[in-house]
Amino acid sequence: MSGKNIRGSTLIIALWSLLLLTVFAVQLGVIVRQKVTLVYRLDDRDTRYLIAEAGIKKAIVQLRREDAFFGADFLGERWSDQPDAFKEIGVGKGEFTVSYHHSDGEYSRVMYGMQDEESKLNLNKAGVESITRLIEMVTRLTRWDAQELAYCIIDWRDKDSFFQHPQFGAEDSDYKGKRDSYEAKDSDFEVIEELLLVYKMDQEIFDKLKYFVTIYGEGKVNINTAQKEVLLALGLNGRFVENILSFRKGADMIAGTGDDDIFLQSATIVPRLSQVFDLSPSDMSALSNLVAEGKFSTKSENFMIRSVGQLNHKKGRTTIVAVAERTGQIKYWREEI
Repeated sequence: MSGKNIRGSTLIIALWSLLLLTVFAVQLGVIVRQKVTLVYRLDDRDTRYLIAEAGIKKAIVQLRREDAFFGADFLGERWSDQPDAFKEIGVGKGEFTVSYHHSDGEYSRVMYGMQDEESKLNLNKAGVESITRLIEMVTRLTRWDAQELAYCIIDWRDKDSFFQHPQFGAEDSDYKGKRDSYEAKDSDFEVIEELLLVYKMDQEIFDKLKYFVTIYGEGKVNINTAQKEVLLALGLNGRFVENILSFRKGADMIAGTGDDDIFLQSATIVPRLSQVFDLSPSDMSALSNLVAEGKFSTKSENFMIRSVGQLNHKKGRTTIVAVAERTGQIKYWREEI
């Protein structure tokens, strides 16, 4: 081979080597950039989590400082709706917001603070009629389907393996027929997401129901904070429930403000309402029976805290949902994706 050909071959090899090195360098640069981006994203997520966690901690501190007003809890207290304490609070390079939606039936509004679990219907304690009414109201299922699902919930939590209704409900044989076979729990719900394991329950129904039910507490509903749907689920008629909500809102007709009227004790519920409204004998009887059965309280001990953390001038949010006792003990903790 002539010297000229050798030099030509060497040049070609050098050019190919340079090309390969260039391609390798480009690919390496892309990989490095991807890894750097991932590191930044992970770092941002960790930071957002810490900011959201700070919101949870602040809420618990506030809760432990809160002195119950004459032993009663209501929507106008500092744990319930305090934008200055819980809305867009700066922490380092970001901010957190602790909030929830309070429902008055057709309308709901954002409250900045914690939501007491006693404002909801307790699935471990409520009877089948109350559960049926609530499901029917908030999911728009027919009465038949709502009752069927309610009995499935009852059969899930009861201590035996017998059907509580001749037509409705679900026990071990129904769950063993599923692809992922399991049995009815025959014990109390431990987390609210456990509802998704109940026969006839699906994600769409759960997403509508979860805001009105709880598994924490003794099962009594705080009449000062209960949502409209929960009061209706207990069996009170709509007009009477509107009277209760109107009483609670005070003169400005806005829940959670300084002029709210409150019930200090369960024993004062009927007398206070009868002073303000012209109650029918049936209304008086229905409410008196619920009070006598111990369905109501005026105090709350368990609180849901939903804290959202985000960084300044950056997209992305991290949400932590916790349930804590008044003492600060955490019973539930979940990061929402």
